[in-house]
Amino acid sequence: MADTWDVLVVDDEPVVRDGIRLILVAEGLRVAAVPDAASALAHPAVASCRLLLCDLMLPDLYGVDLLKMLRAIRSDLPVAMITGYATAENTARALEAGVSDFLPKPFTESELLAVVRRALGSEGGAPGGKSS
Repeated sequence: MADTWDVLVVDDEPVVRDGIRLILVAEGLRVAAVPDAASALAHPAVASCRLLLCDLMLPDLYGVDLLKMLRAIRSDLPVAMITGYATAENTARALEAGVSDFLPKPFTESELLAVVRRALGSEGGAPGGKSS
């Protein structure tokens, strides 16, 4: 079970990355959070996570390019793109690459949880189905 992750967060902004992690952990999810594409590709969570939350603009790789690389490893992995650059061009490129959802910056806790619930298939209740 130690190798099972619910969400892998890839965002170079520590406040965003840590905020997402704290919110999702509080919902009972196992979350790995990394600052860049290289760290994401090397992290054990890439093999077992149920959702990738990825910033569009990473310091080492365009988020859509990371998604394309991950699709070769995990073709079924749901991906939600986080972006402060929600242009029509970026949206089209992301959708073409297989993004399942978008989370525009800035976002609220409820918007984050709605995206996670949609991706993990738990529209009602906690995304991780909190257990006691």
